[in-house]
Amino acid sequence: MAIKSAGTFLKISEIASEFNDPTPNAMSEFYRGAGKVNDVATNSSVPTSGAVKVGDFYGCGNSVVVSCPAGNNTDVAPLFPGTYTNAATKILTIAAPISLTGSNAAALTVPSNMAGTLDIQNAGTIVGSSGTIGLGANAGAAAAPGNAAGAGGVSLSIQSNGVTINNSGTISGGGGGGGGGSGGATTNSSNTVNFGSVTNGWTQVVSGAGVSNNSVAGPGGVNWTGGTNNTTQLNSANQKNPSQVNRGNPTTNITDINSPKRFNIASGFYTETTSTPGQVGGAGGRGFGFDGSSVISAQNGVASPGNGGAGGNGGGAGAAGSAGGSSPLGGGGSAGAAGNSVTSPGSVNYSVSNSGTINGTQG
Repeated sequence: MAIKSAGTFLKISEIASEFNDPTPNAMSEFYRGAGKVNDVATNSSVPTSGAVKVGDFYGCGNSVVVSCPAGNNTDVAPLFPGTYTNAATKILTIAAPISLTGSNAAALTVPSNMAGTLDIQNAGTIVGSSGTIGLGANAGAAAAPGNAAGAGGVSLSIQSNGVTINNSGTISGGGGGGGGGSGGATTNSSNTVNFGSVTNGWTQVVSGAGVSNNSVAGPGGVNWTGGTNNTTQLNSANQKNPSQVNRGNPTTNITDINSPKRFNIASGFYTETTSTPGQVGGAGGRGFGFDGSSVISAQNGVASPGNGGAGGNGGGAGAAGSAGGSSPLGGGGSAGAAGNSVTSPGSVNYSVSNSGTINGTQG
């Protein structure tokens, strides 16, 4: 709080109180820029050397007021050159429509080496970074769970005691990203194909005085072999099993014991199997927040083009995203956590007075 204006009696004790000087007090302790009185415009009436009078201090004060410009990953310390580590009352004003954003760091950070107090008066917008998406997983036999999404970013990081936040604007943590969908599995479907008579499809292979083998060429490229002269049914073909073929009437009357004998095929069946490839999982949506170029709204996840899991939706301001959809081969990717509106170490205390909007947890 500044010293009163001229026109009323001013005591050295009032000056000492404003500039945190313990007794005993001497005017020689209060040169501007010498340690107790900050060398700022509001204290320009105070000399830096020579004679110094009580009357030089009317309207002066220990407060340093700075207007914050728009920026990304803003550090408060450089905004108060020469006074950040002094026991001064610091006031940082963020006017509308000023916007502060974060990219992989807090939008606004108060470092831990501050001395004195800091009053952040926000009428603008402070926004954390957007949570990144979880990609959908690969498909097929090696399908995997969806990929995890990124957390939303912090908007305000308080690393020092003595900070007060007076908010009439908007402070929003970033929204978490949506998790990726799981990859879809390859699926197989089977159906039985029945067939009827096939002329000359069954051949008995004769060797010496007996039948050494049966060779059957059925429809669909299916072949059966095995058995003896008494075999009338064969199972388990070279492919497309389960399968079966039944011998029909003979079509040749061979007397030469070394010549093959032919039969019709009476009937049979084989199995056709169709494989449907699995599809990739859908990608999750980005969360609300700064994406590196602009502040974006939360985005919806993308559906899988087939039987993979859908991507989860991104979270709104200061909210977590949603997990990706699952499939029989794996779960969806985990959602990105919500970004805090304000965060600080456990040893740091701060206070908040809010007449505006704050989205996200204060931690």
